[in-house]
Amino acid sequence: MPTMNQQSLLASALIGYEPIVDRHRNALAMRLRVAPRDQAASAATVYREVAACQGDSAGTMVLGTGAVLDEDMLAVEPLKTVWIEVRAALVDTTPGRALVAELHRRGFALVLVGRPGSPLPSELVPAFRMAVIDVHEDRRATQQPGAPLPPGVKRSIPYVQAGVHTIDAMEECFAQGAHAIIGWPLEDALERAQRGKANPDHATIIELIAMAERAEDPVAMEKLLRRDPSLGYRLLRYLNSPGFGLSVEVQSFRHAVMMLGHARLGRWLALLLATSSKDANMRPVMVASFRRGVFLEHLVGNGHDAAARDEVFILGVFSLLDKLFGQPFDKLFGRLNVPERVRETLMEGRGAYAPYLEVVRAIERGPDPVLRERLDDCVLSLQQCNEAILHALTAPDLVAG
Repeated sequence: MPTMNQQSLLASALIGYEPIVDRHRNALAMRLRVAPRDQAASAATVYREVAACQGDSAGTMVLGTGAVLDEDMLAVEPLKTVWIEVRAALVDTTPGRALVAELHRRGFALVLVGRPGSPLPSELVPAFRMAVIDVHEDRRATQQPGAPLPPGVKRSIPYVQAGVHTIDAMEECFAQGAHAIIGWPLEDALERAQRGKANPDHATIIELIAMAERAEDPVAMEKLLRRDPSLGYRLLRYLNSPGFGLSVEVQSFRHAVMMLGHARLGRWLALLLATSSKDANMRPVMVASFRRGVFLEHLVGNGHDAAARDEVFILGVFSLLDKLFGQPFDKLFGRLNVPERVRETLMEGRGAYAPYLEVVRAIERGPDPVLRERLDDCVLSLQQCNEAILHALTAPDLVAG
């Protein structure tokens, strides 16, 4: 995967990301929002740089940017995994409709954002893979499920709903026919979870048991284990407990798998299976934790040793544990020896890693102008941060599920 040039547009752009989640709680794509510092920047430049960071195994990325979408895009080679957001105002103009038609003819995947002022010409409907409609602008929002639709709201393009902040609102969107939602009502999902009983994902445990029975490589098992922070927490706590009798502290998931062994791991997982979570609403929360860990690994990058990269991954994955379990970190870490720098960041909000966690939070709210200040606290550049974001969002073990 190429490294961005120091003069690239993304060296000065603010980036934010959020998943596009379907009714089965699976991420269909990641929405990448890029805000260039130069208001006259070309969307073609942003597209080229994002496409250059897409690996062969990368999942779909929906690119939203304030940059100018114009004929310069016609000189770009389309990539099937990078879709372009097109503002509704553009298709309200004759030149805009002509540009959309030509982009579609050349193989670009397009996403319509907002509602055009007039009905979309029928010949342009096939150009759009999906439409993004904010829940506050949706004329279906006041409709009862199954009721006749008002005139003009019949939709030929699968649509995704933005601005959804609660589980109830999400369920209503799906009942009205939404294909997916943008983002995830994280706080509401956590509040609804049974307090103190945030159990590991049911499907993850079943797959790990099968891998243990096949005696698969610990590296492959670690990739799956890393995706479930609740399960990872329980495993490390189990191995580091005085009763287990280890003479060394286990601080990485791969080490845990190797120390426990396939047979013993399989038995432990079988016992855990009876209490595993089947709450689909928690799956995106698990993925959000995993995504934080992967991003922090890449943010730290080659400037630190492997031990530091392992520690910041644990920091990211465990950063939502207090909400997942409904317990404070001091209680959660009472029986688990986590690295000291992770402990002081999560329990006390201070230490060497605390600024990194603030960077994550700024990006998840992004594009957020405060990010530049947060990066200064970490002595990191915006370029390093954006490289870490794009590497993390295209990581095969993240995209896979």
